[in-house]
Amino acid sequence: MSKRIIIIHGRNTKPAKAPYEELQKKALIQGVKRVNPPKAAQLETGQIPIDFVYYGDVNNRLLKTAQDDLSQTDPDFGNAPCLPHNGVEQTIDTLGAISKHSKTAYSKILRDNIDYRWLDDAVRAFSTISAITTATFLNMAAISHATADMGAYLLTRKVGSEVRDRLQDKLKPALINGDDICLISHSMGCMVSYDVLWKFSRMSEYRDVRANNPKVNLWLTLGCPLGEAGVKRNLYDGHERDKDRYPENIIHDWVNIAAKDDFVAHDATMKGDYRLMKRWEFLNSIEDKRIYNCYASNGRSNPHKFYGYLAHEMVGGYVAKWM
Repeated sequence: MSKRIIIIHGRNTKPAKAPYEELQKKALIQGVKRVNPPKAAQLETGQIPIDFVYYGDVNNRLLKTAQDDLSQTDPDFGNAPCLPHNGVEQTIDTLGAISKHSKTAYSKILRDNIDYRWLDDAVRAFSTISAITTATFLNMAAISHATADMGAYLLTRKVGSEVRDRLQDKLKPALINGDDICLISHSMGCMVSYDVLWKFSRMSEYRDVRANNPKVNLWLTLGCPLGEAGVKRNLYDGHERDKDRYPENIIHDWVNIAAKDDFVAHDATMKGDYRLMKRWEFLNSIEDKRIYNCYASNGRSNPHKFYGYLAHEMVGGYVAKWM
């Protein structure tokens, strides 16, 4: 048994697998270093392993006709088109130069950059979540057009299975081994994580996973859409009732962190939506926290960005405490 961090990213186009993993690691180390430099050093040296779950190739494939710049190639996926990553490392360094990711710092980000909170990807994602709430045959095309990756995950069995497999391949052996796991999920990755945790805790083909009563000791959901009615309706347990509705005894502590103005985390409170998990003692605790995400790139603010969440001192604090 060992401590292990597993990170799963969210929706939208992504850089190639290898550089994207390094960028996520850099941002997380920055967040932990803000509160506990010695523990950040353990992450830098690999004393605490980090497993990255990547399905960016699926996102890029589904969104390849969108306006995003898929001008680079990913050698891990047959040189498939992907997003460039040039300049992101410097952007993460800029996050590190902010002394505290506070309301004051966030206000400065909005003053110094184009206010992108209500535009483009955030609104596309939110419109998808809203449309799925009242999904009918007539608006399926609109949902798929708005955010093809999130819509396909929720509404297409083949795509959903392909994405869940990526997490299952990392999480299943860690649970069977009895590892002390911190699972960090962002955006659409929160939906994937929830579905996989439900499957592992409920379905007969995963008896081997449940044999020794394993748990994800800390589940961090960042920019999480799991509170939205349309999302809940289309999760893996969406048609289950009563106590079969939720993952059971596979999560110890769930901490949900939502940034102000993050459209994808429009319903920012998981404690209310999933209160029955606590009442039925399916987990130990659910907490909801709010932060300011100070990420900005190319003159545009983005309070949903994964790097901004990972580099935040609150996220770093929870990870350091778990360590």
